Amino acid sequence: MFKKILLATDGSKLSDKAVQATLQFAKEHGSKIVGLSVATIYPYLPVPGMEAISGEFVDAITNQAEKNVEKISALAASLGVDAEVHVAEGSSACEEIIKTAAKYHCDSIFMASHGRTGLDKLMLGSEAQKVLAYSKLPVTIIK
Repeated sequence: MFKKILLATDGSKLSDKAVQATLQFAKEHGSKIVGLSVATIYPYLPVPGMEAISGEFVDAITNQAEKNVEKISALAASLGVDAEVHVAEGSSACEEIIKTAAKYHCDSIFMASHGRTGLDKLMLGSEAQKVLAYSKLPVTIIK
C-alpha cells in the first residue's frame, strides 16, 4: 500500500497544505504521486449568444487546474519525489478523482478535508465526503 498515491488538489490553502503533507509522506515511504486537479465544469443551461463567455470561463477553470498541478510538480521535484500530474475536466470532481485513481492504478487517495466554503459547499457538497463515500480505495483526508 502507498506505492502509488493519487493526490487531488483544488488549489485552496488547505489543499496546498495537503499537497505538502502528502509529498513529505511520499518521500518518507518511497511512494509515487499521481497529482490531479479537476477543472469542474458545471452543466448550466446554454444561453443563446453566451458561447464565447462560456468558452473563456472553461479556459480559465482549466488554466487554474493546470497551475494547481504545477505546484505539485515543482514541490515533488524539490523533494525528489517521483510524480506525474494530470488535469481532468468534468462536472463532478469526485467522479474524476475516482476514475483517475483507477486509470493510473493508484492504491490510495490523499486529499484535503474541504476546499469549498460558504454557499458553494452548501449547494454542491463536500467532494472529500463524496470520495470517502464512493471510493473503493483507502482515502486519507488531511485537515
